[in-house]
Amino acid sequence: MLVDLVGPRRRLQGRRHEGGRFVQQARHQRAGNIIRVGDIHLSTPEYRTVIVVGGGPAGLPFAPVLGGWHPFFHPSKVLQARYPQIADMFRQHTDSLLTLDMQSMLHSGIPPADLFRVLHHPRQLYDGGDQIALKFRQQDPLDFLLLTQERVGGLWNNVPENLLTLSPGQWMEFAFHSLAEHVQETGKSYDVNDLIIKHRLIDYYHRIPERFGVADRVREWTRVTRVEPHEAGFLVTAVDVSDWRRTDPVTLRRPPFPESNDELTGEVQQYTCKYLVYAVGQRSKLRRLEVPGEDLPFVTQFYEKAQDLPGARVVVVGGGRSADWAATELHDAGRHVTYVMRQSRDLHWGLINQSRGGLPYYKRIAEILEGGSERLEIVYDTSITSIEAIDDGNRGVVTMAAGDNTRQIEVDHVLKEIGGSADYSLLQGFEKPLQLVEKHDTYRFQVHQVKVHPHSYESIDIPNLYPGGYLAEGLGLVVIAMHGTTYAIVADILKKEGML
Repeated sequence: MLVDLVGPRRRLQGRRHEGGRFVQQARHQRAGNIIRVGDIHLSTPEYRTVIVVGGGPAGLPFAPVLGGWHPFFHPSKVLQARYPQIADMFRQHTDSLLTLDMQSMLHSGIPPADLFRVLHHPRQLYDGGDQIALKFRQQDPLDFLLLTQERVGGLWNNVPENLLTLSPGQWMEFAFHSLAEHVQETGKSYDVNDLIIKHRLIDYYHRIPERFGVADRVREWTRVTRVEPHEAGFLVTAVDVSDWRRTDPVTLRRPPFPESNDELTGEVQQYTCKYLVYAVGQRSKLRRLEVPGEDLPFVTQFYEKAQDLPGARVVVVGGGRSADWAATELHDAGRHVTYVMRQSRDLHWGLINQSRGGLPYYKRIAEILEGGSERLEIVYDTSITSIEAIDDGNRGVVTMAAGDNTRQIEVDHVLKEIGGSADYSLLQGFEKPLQLVEKHDTYRFQVHQVKVHPHSYESIDIPNLYPGGYLAEGLGLVVIAMHGTTYAIVADILKKEGML
C-alpha cells in the first residue's frame, strides 16, 4: 500500500437547512409541493449531492465516475517501459486511485491531470487494451445529476459533417471505455489511431450514459439559466428546452441550442446541490462580429456541409481550425471563397506548416494556396466592418478594412467561424467573483480559465465549485490530459463526503 499517498478519511454529515425562499427537506429531496416566488409558481427544488452543468467532453465523463466507476491500477508493460518510476509507485496499490493524496502527488511534481493522462495513454499510439494502466470497477455511486442543453457530446454535435479531429480517435476517448472497446461492441470497423470524424465520435459519446447505467441521471435538453448560492450550497435554475431538438440549424443560422437572449418557454425547474461541476465548455457562448448587418439572412454561424451554402461566392470569417476546414471544403465544392482573418500571414502559415504533415486538410489547404487557385483568396490582417443587403436581402456586400484601406465585395453567403467563449455569467450572487486567467497558445487555443487549487481543481473563490476540463486553470489544448481533471474532482468530493 502507498500509505503516504492516501488521503485522510473524513465524513461530513448531511444537514437540514431552513430559511430564505426554499427549504431543503432531506438529502435526496425530489420535486414536491408548489411554492410561490414573487409572481411565479415553482416546485420545491430537487436536491442532489452533485450537479454537473454541461454534457460535452468535459462534463460527460463525470457521469460514469460519479456513478461509481472508479479507476484502479492495472500493470502495463508499456507504462513500465516508458514510465518505470510511476509503474513502480503503483505496483502494490490495490485501492481505488481516487484514494490517492493528490496534493502529495502534486508536491512530487505530478499534477493529477498529467498522472491520469500517463496511466491512460502511456504511449500515443494504441496497440491493445493492456497498455492502459487503468481498470475500472463498480463502487458505491454518489447522488448526482448531469444537465446539458443538447445531447451529450457538446460542441461535437454541431461541427461540420466530415470534420476530422486534431488527434487520433483514441485520444478523444474516456479512460473507462476505450474507443477500441466501443468499436468491438458496436461492430464498427475503423482504426482507432486514425483521425476520427464527427459521426464516429458522437456515436461513441451518445452511448456512454446507457453503457454505464447512468442514463437516468442525465437530463438532456435542459438549459441552466442561473446558478446562485443557497443554504444547501448551490441553487440551479434550469429550463426545459426539448422543443429545440426540432430546430433546423440551417434555418436558424447558428447551432441549435439557446443563447442567453433567446426567449425560453419551457418548464422551469430548480435544483439544489452541495457540489457543482461547471463544465459548460470553452465555446458555450457564441462570439459576434458586432458589426452592422451581422444578422442578415445570408449571414450564418452554422456550417455542416457545403450544400447548406448553395451560392457561388462565400466570405468565411475566422482564422481558427474550423474556419480553415470550412474554407477548404467550400473551395473543393466549387465555391469562390474569400477567407478573412485578423491574424498575420506568418501566424497562419506557421500553423499550416506545423500541421500539414499530420492533418490531411492542412495538407490540402497548402496545396490550394501554393497552387494559386483563383477560387480561394485569403485576406490577412483584415476585419469585417459592415455587411449590407442587396437583391431583396438575398445577397450582400461585405466591407472589410486592413489598416487605412477598405474594400467591398459582393457575396451570396457570409459564414462566421469565429468560435465562442466560456460563459461564466450564469454564476450570480456569490460573495467573491471568480478569478479568471487567460490561456492561449500558438495553435489558436484561447479561453479564460478559473483559478483553482491545482490538486483538486476546486475554485479558490467559490468553495465546492469545480470547473471541468479546459475551464480549469493550467489545462492546455491536450485532449489526452483534459479528462484527467475528472478523477481529482470526484476524489475531492468523495473525501469531503467521507466515502473514501
